Amino acid sequence: MRTWWIALALCLVVAVPAAADLAPIQMDGFFDDWTALTPVFTDGAGDAGASGIDFRNVWVANDQDYFYLRFETTADVQPDEQQEMRLYLDTDMDAGTGQSFGGIGAELVWEFGFRDGTFYYKGGNATIEHAAVGLLMGPTVSSTEFEVALARNAVPAGGANLFLGDTVRFILTDDAGGDICPDSGSISYTFAAGTLPVPTIPLERQDPSHIRLMEWNVQSDGLFDGGSAEAAQDRLLKAVDPDMLIICEVWYHSATEVRDMIETHLPSGPGEAWYAVGIDGGNVICSRFPVLDSWLITPSYRNTAVLLDLPNQAKDLLLIASHWRCCSADADRQNEADAIVEFLRDAKTPGGLLDLPDGTPFLMAGDLNLVGWRQQLLTIQSGDIQDEGTYGPDMAPDWGGLPFVPVQSRQPDARASYTWRNDFSSYYPGMLDWVLYTDSALDLHNHYVLETRTMTATTLATYGLQQYDTTDASDHAARVADFTVFDPLSSVPDRPADLEDARLLPNAPNPFNPRTELRFALDAEGSVGLEIYDARGRRVAHFAPAVYGAGDHAVTWNGADDSGRPVASGVYRVRMTAQVDGRTIHRDQVITLVK
Repeated sequence: MRTWWIALALCLVVAVPAAADLAPIQMDGFFDDWTALTPVFTDGAGDAGASGIDFRNVWVANDQDYFYLRFETTADVQPDEQQEMRLYLDTDMDAGTGQSFGGIGAELVWEFGFRDGTFYYKGGNATIEHAAVGLLMGPTVSSTEFEVALARNAVPAGGANLFLGDTVRFILTDDAGGDICPDSGSISYTFAAGTLPVPTIPLERQDPSHIRLMEWNVQSDGLFDGGSAEAAQDRLLKAVDPDMLIICEVWYHSATEVRDMIETHLPSGPGEAWYAVGIDGGNVICSRFPVLDSWLITPSYRNTAVLLDLPNQAKDLLLIASHWRCCSADADRQNEADAIVEFLRDAKTPGGLLDLPDGTPFLMAGDLNLVGWRQQLLTIQSGDIQDEGTYGPDMAPDWGGLPFVPVQSRQPDARASYTWRNDFSSYYPGMLDWVLYTDSALDLHNHYVLETRTMTATTLATYGLQQYDTTDASDHAARVADFTVFDPLSSVPDRPADLEDARLLPNAPNPFNPRTELRFALDAEGSVGLEIYDARGRRVAHFAPAVYGAGDHAVTWNGADDSGRPVASGVYRVRMTAQVDGRTIHRDQVITLVK
């Protein structure tokens, strides 16, 4: 035990004040909803130990339901294993109660990497797991920053409430020889008063022309379980009424059997029919749109692509169904991500297995089991192949060098995004099911995670659902997303490279942390402006247009938004807008920030 810093902390108990922030935090492992908040504390740099974990900025917020905590670690660590981070939370502001540590008395000591904690209450203590405190944590994959939520109405054990007043204080530690935050004293926080209602997301599509995708892991052939499972599935399917279904974990039934089962729940009307493909041993794709072709992307893995004939559209839709390997199989998931990027590169370039017209929309969805290292997610978003010897060079999945964009959905009546939650498992609720799309050719509309346990009674009644339909039907909640197809607009057709006038060159370094040079070249004098967008398509930073001469140029982006706040790790899009020789030229590029 590091007795020297414990002794120091006991001698210097100085609570760090934190302003109260009532904030609508969506627990999805993305951090853009924190950008308006100021860190309540910044720990000193360079005091990481053997683990490399060096706590830096800490944010705190609340709403009427949750206490929210966000913190940076600098080292890339997994949220629920292979690390020894701890939270000491004093909820009664009494150093004489709970676990004595660093001058506070912690009612809750939570060990993130062991997925449990100890709750201290009058008369005893108890070992508890996440459900006892309503703990949510994101992202599900490894990261250098995390967000945590604890339910304010939690009663972990002994009939005792977790939160006992309006003010709390806490300390973060890394018990693998690492940092303590703060170095002395603790961070205190007084809850902001008030409520932040959660706007209900309607389940129906907002326009009949929208194309609806539903992705669902049905838990080991659950479509054929009958009884209460079938009744719940029927209610859920009727509430969603999708055009396309990706069904994971169909182990022992054919695509025809699945199609017939879906027909019983969602009968075809005049001129309608269900089409089905199942060629990878686990996924079945059902569609009301005819299937023009299909491909098994990765033999021995569960990744299938189909080309769908969309009605009244000039272009077809490439839909990829994926159910990646589970749990600690990081190497397998990386192979799957690499192989899908290779497949998309083939689809976009002449020759090979398939050739698709420029601007063909791509959709990918499924249970990606993203619970390990985040490189698999970075690969499928950015096209950063790890095994180039097997799968070839990198290529961004979308057209024009753009990334796959993840759909960041929440539940209809809750600011939570998990698609898997088992209150009897030690593993935290997680966003295991993903939907990604090419935003160069698709517009996203209504979308949500179909979790009935967090729906209000009004929402359940409106759509003919029951509170436990999600868990009666499967162990996963379904993902739902509506899209429209469009052709990207271009002000001026592209010219040959030697007449291009303006080019966006590769940034360096890439990936980067914390800064990179955004490079471009002009064949003649012109004006150039640069904009940087996050994965949701929102502008986070920009460089105002300025006049540059012919030649190569660069501006340095420091990884901060326009307000000077550091942005989160992830994939970003740089858009250059150049005015050269009376022409407006747009060029896009993908860059990756890794903290």
